[in-house]
Amino acid sequence: MAQFELPENVIRRLKEKGIKESEVRLKTFADLDFSGSPAEIWVIATDTRFLVIPVKGLQDEIDLELEKIKKFRLRASVGSAYLQAKVDEFYIEIVRFTNALRFRFSRLIIQLDLLRQKKPISDEYVNEPHPLTCPVCGLALQTENASCPRCARQGPIAFRVIHLLEPYLHWVIIVLFLMFISVGLNLVPPKLTQILVDEVLTTRRHIDWLILIVVALVGAELTRALINMTVGTLTTSVGTLITYDLRKRLFRKLQELSVDYYDQQSVGTLMTRFSSDVEAFYGFITHVGQGFLLNLFLIAGIGIMLFFINAKLAMYVLIPVPLVMMGTYFFWSRIYPLNFKLWDSQARISRFLNTVLSGVRVVKAFAQEKKEIGRFETIAEGLRDSQRRVQISTAKFNPMMAFLFGTGGLIVWYAGGKAVLAGQGFTLGQLMAFLSYTGMFYGPLSQMALMSNWVSQFMTASHRIFEILDTEPQLKDSPNAIRMPEIKGHIKFEHVTFGYDPYQPIIKDVSFEIEPGQLVGIVGKSGSGKTTLVSLICRFYDVQSGAIYIDGKDIRDISSYDLRRQIGLVLQEPFLFRATIADNIRYGKPDATFKEILDASKAANCHDFIMKLPLGYDLYLREHGAGISGGERQRIGIARALLCDPPILILDEATSSVDTESEKKIQDALAVLCKNRTTIAIAHRLSTLRGADKILVIDNGRIVETGTHQQLMEKKGVYYKLVIMQTKLTSIETEVK
Repeated sequence: MAQFELPENVIRRLKEKGIKESEVRLKTFADLDFSGSPAEIWVIATDTRFLVIPVKGLQDEIDLELEKIKKFRLRASVGSAYLQAKVDEFYIEIVRFTNALRFRFSRLIIQLDLLRQKKPISDEYVNEPHPLTCPVCGLALQTENASCPRCARQGPIAFRVIHLLEPYLHWVIIVLFLMFISVGLNLVPPKLTQILVDEVLTTRRHIDWLILIVVALVGAELTRALINMTVGTLTTSVGTLITYDLRKRLFRKLQELSVDYYDQQSVGTLMTRFSSDVEAFYGFITHVGQGFLLNLFLIAGIGIMLFFINAKLAMYVLIPVPLVMMGTYFFWSRIYPLNFKLWDSQARISRFLNTVLSGVRVVKAFAQEKKEIGRFETIAEGLRDSQRRVQISTAKFNPMMAFLFGTGGLIVWYAGGKAVLAGQGFTLGQLMAFLSYTGMFYGPLSQMALMSNWVSQFMTASHRIFEILDTEPQLKDSPNAIRMPEIKGHIKFEHVTFGYDPYQPIIKDVSFEIEPGQLVGIVGKSGSGKTTLVSLICRFYDVQSGAIYIDGKDIRDISSYDLRRQIGLVLQEPFLFRATIADNIRYGKPDATFKEILDASKAANCHDFIMKLPLGYDLYLREHGAGISGGERQRIGIARALLCDPPILILDEATSSVDTESEKKIQDALAVLCKNRTTIAIAHRLSTLRGADKILVIDNGRIVETGTHQQLMEKKGVYYKLVIMQTKLTSIETEVK
């Protein structure tokens, strides 16, 4: 049975109820019955009916008229959840399922609501795999639709790494040439030792060769040392250059990605990519240059010498090789998934530290230090266990390989010793040279066997690096993007619908128009979609349907650089960089003169408090602007936006963190600065919008009222209720004071 094809007994049961299979609009199945036992229970919807048909498990059939169901919802429990339907003012439980299916049933609820409203639906959307899991093997992914590390083929990754070496190909050729010379020099000492034993020490036929052989040995060792120094220097230089380029490419790519990418990724995870992952890349380059290739050439060269000296003994040397290859393959298959678990543990601890250290004031404000210490210890235990599994696997593998190689050496001692004692034309010098070559052969071979650990680490890191580089930004400029160096500020929404999940819209069929130079307020309850609305104007996201026009042009056709450069945005929580106050203000206009900075500061009412600081505009702010108050940070953020002199200014509750007196001064300044500038203000205090040309009242993603303050007060609708409610709260606060 295919996963989402109706079983024959379910189809037969539907026919008994007079329902054809073609009439089924939505279908999926639950995996538990109400007792919590494994089950297979199908949930089916037609245009008019809603049915539950069990295939396996203790549960009764359910058959309801769809129009009688007022609402669907999920109820969570320990390890599972329930789908509930509201019928006759009461919720009844429909099916039970494990938490693995919660994502699917949350989508089912959305589609059922659309079906009840006679709107288009998608059965495929309900049963699609979770975007954070691999559709083939089910492994959890770091980002939506990312390539799966378990299913990804390693060959293409290796070729891409080689492609990164192309700019440094001339250095690679030099390194390879020096390696060939180094291998040749490695083969010289054992051969000279054979001559020393057979011709000088044993037969004494050429005693005068002693000094020459010793000098030759010293020269070979010295030359080899110098070559190894040169190779090490070159590979280190190439490795640092590649990692430098890689970090640049990663950062450039992150700047190109859309805001939705950062909605899915944590800062700690991205920091891990720049630190440990890139360093693993560097380690691979140096390992290859100074270890892998040299060992590969040595194995080939020494193997030739072994067969040249004595082919029979050389065959004995090769006895452990098949066992080593089998052991290496087994070790690779075990260590590769363990390295992914180790990386995940490292990423988790980075995410945790970034979150907790960024919110340390909240931790201390609620005295939750012990709780966070406990959480950290749990995550650290996971990292400890992952690291221990990798290291223990390596610790077990290394001695086993050493034993196999030692066995091969003992076989050579026995067989070679017998040949020398029997006088079969095999001299003591040849045996000593052969044993030297054998040790040299097993040395690089053992290192090659152990390379599976660092190759696994490198492949893991490479996959995560290429995962970022391969991520395509959701928002791209069209090839024929319109350049608009001067925007007038006319904004028009035309039947705009948008949701972070396309099937669960937040903004619903919104239409309005803002003339150039108007001051427009947007008000509504928390979660109604106010900030989402202005995010769409900045084109942080693209709408699912409808269009947004600026000066008559669809913003999807406008160059994103021209669009955002001419929109000044002041957020509810302004972000200040680790830099001077002056640098923070001129961030949007790096070439601004100091006079322009002063004018913007005075307009935002922050000049006076800046001048009272120890170094004034040259004061270097700490993390997130620590050292100055929230209201002062807010005013610096406003000055930063005003300095750019944008034709469109967006204030997302920009005055919510300042006191009443400062807010009045800022409003007075904005009253002047907003002339000939389109200003959109999301206001926490509705009294600040009394002078607005237009106020948009948004509720549950829809524009429910439009008009001036006076007009909306006369309507006594949603806006009127919000104003009255806020006035009462202000009166209570005044009485308390």
